[in-house]
Amino acid sequence: MLRSQRQVKGRDLGAQVAERLARELFSGRTKPGSLLPKETELVESFGVSRVSVRAGLQTLVALGIVRRYAGQGTVVAEYRDWNMLDPLVTRWMVDFADPNIDFLNELFEFRESVEPFIAAIAAERATARDLAQIEEAFQGMERAVDPADGRAFDQQALDDADVAFHAAIYRATHNIIWSQLAHILRPSIQLIVRKSNASAAELYDTLKRHRALMECIRLRQPQAASEAAVQVMNRTKADLGTPGRSGAHDAHQNQQFRAGLPPINQEIVR
Repeated sequence: MLRSQRQVKGRDLGAQVAERLARELFSGRTKPGSLLPKETELVESFGVSRVSVRAGLQTLVALGIVRRYAGQGTVVAEYRDWNMLDPLVTRWMVDFADPNIDFLNELFEFRESVEPFIAAIAAERATARDLAQIEEAFQGMERAVDPADGRAFDQQALDDADVAFHAAIYRATHNIIWSQLAHILRPSIQLIVRKSNASAAELYDTLKRHRALMECIRLRQPQAASEAAVQVMNRTKADLGTPGRSGAHDAHQNQQFRAGLPPINQEIVR
């Protein structure tokens, strides 16, 4: 059941109704397959007209988040049917999905799948300007972490620089689709970065792995860049507590990384 809400105020009441419902759905408190309260109940809960409730619900329908059935009501759609690339959806994801482990797992799995490939392309195509932007972002990460204590850091500064680092690598592919995805997915990447950095026991290892990735791209080593990106994802996975689906491979990669042997002899997973 939706929690009781204070009266919605403001001009665009339909948009506010949609956002209040999104908070409930993205947090995971109301799961896919659940039936939403009737319109009359939402009218009473939000303190708005039925027109505003219907407008809010229609926004969620258009985004694939809910489905409306005549005579049956409104049902929360499966996550796979949500339009995750819509800017409004990505914003709601950042604002409301932090407690929802299902969303975190889905977002992380996407990054884990594509970013090694992205890094390899960036290593082949990055221009001097791209490299400067990647380095600038990395330096921002370094400045945000206390050099005397890897557990002390400026959260906002670190998160902003971390997101900028990965966005710069996406752009360095010089592929218009990947570049657009970097912009569209920026809020989603921000969610993962914020959560993993806040959960990290210390950040020196994170910085080490990001530096290794940056250097592989700078040295134009696609295979090594791909493997370095895997190491960044492994660190993120550990900080998030995300189990992942390839533990044996990850353990082998981590052992190589700690030994200081860049794993450059394996094929890039495409």
